[in-house]
Amino acid sequence: MRHVLTADLGNSRIKLRLFRPAEEARCVPARLVAGVDLARAPDLDDDLAAWLRGVPAPELAAISSVADPAVVARVRDALAALGADVRVAPDCGLSNRCREPDRVGRDRLYAARAALTHAGGPAIALDCGTALTVDAVAPAQAEDASAGAFLGGAIAPGPALLARALGDGTAQLFSVEPRPDARALGRDTAEALGAGIVHGLRGAAERLAHEVAREAGFEAPALVATGGALGLVLDGGGAPAFAGFERVLRVPDLVHHGLLLAVSIRPPSGDDAERSCAS
Repeated sequence: MRHVLTADLGNSRIKLRLFRPAEEARCVPARLVAGVDLARAPDLDDDLAAWLRGVPAPELAAISSVADPAVVARVRDALAALGADVRVAPDCGLSNRCREPDRVGRDRLYAARAALTHAGGPAIALDCGTALTVDAVAPAQAEDASAGAFLGGAIAPGPALLARALGDGTAQLFSVEPRPDARALGRDTAEALGAGIVHGLRGAAERLAHEVAREAGFEAPALVATGGALGLVLDGGGAPAFAGFERVLRVPDLVHHGLLLAVSIRPPSGDDAERSCAS
């Protein structure tokens, strides 16, 4: 097999990555198809076709989606037209310990599956995008046929949602663009809003990671972090240290790595895993 494409259809954008399997899957530079309200975006099909014209045709494609089913169908059909074997929501290989397993977002499960592999043991998967999700995943027990267990976690608003809520839900405030270098001591309203969003997000991420790990019974797990807004959590002078975690790994394409594992392909590791494929 020469090329595998993974598609993460999220709340606000589509993320596509192309991999070339060898001894382990290796990243091939990929463009991003992005947008909001994608189910009604009239140019989605053209954007998708243009992206696919610029890369080798994949033989296999795996799709994770929390988007509208109409978006899934459009992406699936575009990939099938290339002759790809398209697999929508392949089994992530984890047993799901949540009370309503069918309602857990597929992106959370794939991120957790990849976090387990990259950590090599108990892990907290932190994804900061439209939403901030913090999930616990444990290795399989001896008698368990699965790769491990998804234990659940927490969901909080991401930075864009926080900014929008302040702008839309108040009479005198407005939306701001959060920045990693935001001051905690804001000297005007815009700085104060940025402070609340960025430092509040960092505090929430660190506290949730510790509490989820504690309630999962993890003593010193790895924290595996991903997401388009991850820089607001990990970068900047006030970034949380996540003390108590064995190590902190930044893996930009964590959901995509989980999709690769779901189709029995080993994802990149080490430095390759910590580089984004986006060009």
